[in-house]
Amino acid sequence: MLRKSKKKNKLFALFMAAAMTLTAAPQCVIPAADYAKAPLQFKNGKFKILILSDIQDTNTPQKETVDLINAAIDAADPDFIALTGDNIAGWWKNVDQAQTEKAVDIVAKAIDDRGIPFALVFGNHDHEGLTDEKNGMTEEEAKEFILSCFQKYETCLAVEGEEMTGVGNYNLPIKDSAGEKDIFNLWFMDSNPYTPEEEGGGYGYVHEDQIQWYRKTSDALKEANGGVPVPSLLFQHIAVPEVYEMFNEVPKSTKGAVRGHGSRNDKYYVANPDYIYQGSLNEGPCPPDVNHGQFDSWVEQEDIVGAFFGHDHVNDFAGEYQGIKLVAVPGVGFYSYGNHHGVRTITLNEADLTDFESEILLFDDLVDYKVTNIYKANHGYYEYKHVFLPALFGSIAGLAAVGASAVLLGRAVKKRKRK
Repeated sequence: MLRKSKKKNKLFALFMAAAMTLTAAPQCVIPAADYAKAPLQFKNGKFKILILSDIQDTNTPQKETVDLINAAIDAADPDFIALTGDNIAGWWKNVDQAQTEKAVDIVAKAIDDRGIPFALVFGNHDHEGLTDEKNGMTEEEAKEFILSCFQKYETCLAVEGEEMTGVGNYNLPIKDSAGEKDIFNLWFMDSNPYTPEEEGGGYGYVHEDQIQWYRKTSDALKEANGGVPVPSLLFQHIAVPEVYEMFNEVPKSTKGAVRGHGSRNDKYYVANPDYIYQGSLNEGPCPPDVNHGQFDSWVEQEDIVGAFFGHDHVNDFAGEYQGIKLVAVPGVGFYSYGNHHGVRTITLNEADLTDFESEILLFDDLVDYKVTNIYKANHGYYEYKHVFLPALFGSIAGLAAVGASAVLLGRAVKKRKRK
């Protein structure tokens, strides 16, 4: 969805902020000077990044989610942490601003207490609860509120970015070990939640104005670097369609085949070893159905070494296509779907900025107990699917759910009679 005029939104936001001072609702907004960017820097020739994706939990999180976050941070001991969207569950029963802030606190405090700088992009769920009828925020207002909740922590480097589609399009440079020169760059892009129905629907994508901002900023970095593109990594929630170029289409009966998503949901795929060099394809990725040219802009700018995506919770593959590594990050959270939980690390080497090392760390590698009841650990997703979605889509979905329950009940009665 295209953003409305920021001038109008800012005026509305100022009015709302004034009104909120008269209520008990929390206010996360803080002056920009209080979270000015601190320089990121290589240390002894290395720079290590930990990616936490799809934490997607609530103000009363699953124990497994919290334990995995803490264990991953301690085990990786990173120089920087990237949150790649769906950083909180977004919607849960009776969610409000206070609960949203507390959900953010659970994630941000674990990082900030260790003094680790971090940044984030938004997913398709972060904002959902605040845009319902009770809370009444627009998508942009909800994202800006959530961002400000993260920004109250000193080590948060995320910013709203320039005026364009989405919230949180920005870049962070990394200096050399001597602290003298910017030698690497990190891009953070809002892939937006969903494509408008008038454009065909499906999951969101990075819009043309965002791509133009990326090109403009990339060119400025290149000029400042003596005409040489600055090697970069990019983080966003929803993958680009080109990930499917790294898979082979196969018959449905093929062992290990996964069903595609959206416009590809009538096809089945396996990883192509000519492209995929690490990890597994465990579900059909969910990029936008229409290709809007974001990947092509990376190829043309010649600065993106690798791009990292969340969204598809149980995928952890890494592949290379047209010289750019396209990498899936497994989901952390136990409130949503999936029984494959973990994190990903990236290690940059100052001696060769055209490549990186990356490692997958799974729950079983990091936490000293087994999750024995997946349904219980994922009960939040059941609530999301069977309470929120029927309410969202109205009585038709609700009746469908009732009808399905009636069918199951009827089958159960028949079985009893047969006995």
